[in-house]
Amino acid sequence: MAYIHLDGVSKQYGSVWAVDRADMAIGKQEFVSLLGPSGSGKTTLLRIIAGLERPTQGRVLIDGEDVTELPPHRRGVAMVFQEFLLFPHRTVYENLAFPLRMLKLPKGEIEARVEWAVGILALRGLEKRYPNQLSGGQQQRVALGRGLVGRPKVLLLDEPLANLDRELRQEMEVEIRKHQTDLGIPFIYVTHNQEEALSMSDRIAVVRGGRIEDFASRTAIYDHPRTAFIAQFVGRSNRFTGTALISQGKTALCDHGVRIESAARPDIADGKRIAAYVKNEKIQLKPAAEMPADAANTLTATIRYVLLRGAYAEYVLGWTGGEIIVSRPRSEAAFAQGAEVACFWNEADIDLFPMTEDGR
Repeated sequence: MAYIHLDGVSKQYGSVWAVDRADMAIGKQEFVSLLGPSGSGKTTLLRIIAGLERPTQGRVLIDGEDVTELPPHRRGVAMVFQEFLLFPHRTVYENLAFPLRMLKLPKGEIEARVEWAVGILALRGLEKRYPNQLSGGQQQRVALGRGLVGRPKVLLLDEPLANLDRELRQEMEVEIRKHQTDLGIPFIYVTHNQEEALSMSDRIAVVRGGRIEDFASRTAIYDHPRTAFIAQFVGRSNRFTGTALISQGKTALCDHGVRIESAARPDIADGKRIAAYVKNEKIQLKPAAEMPADAANTLTATIRYVLLRGAYAEYVLGWTGGEIIVSRPRSEAAFAQGAEVACFWNEADIDLFPMTEDGR
């Protein structure tokens, strides 16, 4: 059963619908990310769950209770923001104790909860330090602890790692997911960073223009995008366009002489303009002489640049249709700049979508 339920939630500002008929059902122990570009409505949706914004339409239910009209402090939710919002003149201990004092808890209970937070967040020994004496990761852990000490039913996180460097951000991703699993409460995490969403989430809601384009497991979102927007936004893909030619259960399109072929789809009609997306890492490389030039899902290209991405090499290639990017493990045979190569991929790795009137 859903622990958190958004039932037709919408939010209107003037003539703009910041959130448009959002429906979500989230389990008690789920980690859910709201993923989308800036201005897509994901933070507004989070604030509606928190009670900081009142929906124009729809309901918010938490643990079976309709909380749509309840103020934030009566919903059993806590929120962690992008800015740590720590009190600079208070120590770590005092920052953690502050929300508990606002709840007027007994002194012994406050001390016990702060001790618990200090222990699970590796802050022991730092209790008497002030925020300006902490590293960015330590400050983030204090901010996280301040959200957890109240023992909320739900923890909401609004881009909490955006101000951290890449290495520290990746460390905190592991910590946040560990704490969520240990606590067994739902975390709802807002981000525009697909790596964060994919690394931590059980499910991802992709938000665009106030609407939820899809709400599915992270593997489904990445491997089987439901819309062209998701195919472009999640992961890195190469895009090919053309006119659909349907024959013998196959849909084909030709882009600058290259035939791209996949299984037919009921929503793609013969003669319609379509777009095909193939993720960078799904494209394989061989010397051009080893592949027939007229094979489907194959094109010949010249390597313009080779970029190193840790364990992967990223090849920027030029072909008759422009430029494509291919990511391959560095353990594979390397290709040098200027080499002529054949790029090829499997039918199953192609995502096809009808094109809209504006060419998207």
